[in-house]
Amino acid sequence: MSAWRPRYLRRILALALAAAVGTIALVLVFGSHSLIVHPDDPCTERPPLVTREGVTLQPVAMRAFRRAQRRAHGAISVVQSYRSCAQQAEACRSICGNAEGCPGRCAKPGTSYHQLGAAIDITQESLDTSGVILALRQAGWCQSEPKNDPGHFSFDGCH
Repeated sequence: MSAWRPRYLRRILALALAAAVGTIALVLVFGSHSLIVHPDDPCTERPPLVTREGVTLQPVAMRAFRRAQRRAHGAISVVQSYRSCAQQAEACRSICGNAEGCPGRCAKPGTSYHQLGAAIDITQESLDTSGVILALRQAGWCQSEPKNDPGHFSFDGCH
């Protein structure tokens, strides 16, 4: 039995090393690539989108959002998700009076993650609900402007 253990342990170590090397290789190859689709011009080309219960996002962002909803026990109410460039211009016009956007308050149409289907705006009630912000963060969402735009979260980076 003692001759059996070293061979068994060597195999386990070899498998663990192979798994670690494989994981590092995957991170090196795919780690710097975005998880979402970035059209050349989001104002003329829509990214792939899915809609569930009034929320429209890219498929990978939707999976992350649903993961956050499960963690928050469904307590995340979305005011807005995907919006076209025309809708973004209108949002900026109502937020800051400028359809071309205003730094720190409203992204210029074509540059917002809303046009990519990778941003959500949630209600104040959701923000105030214990565990919602943590659930979104754990699922890969970032609250990029907590002081100026606290309800805005983007997926696949802080935008």
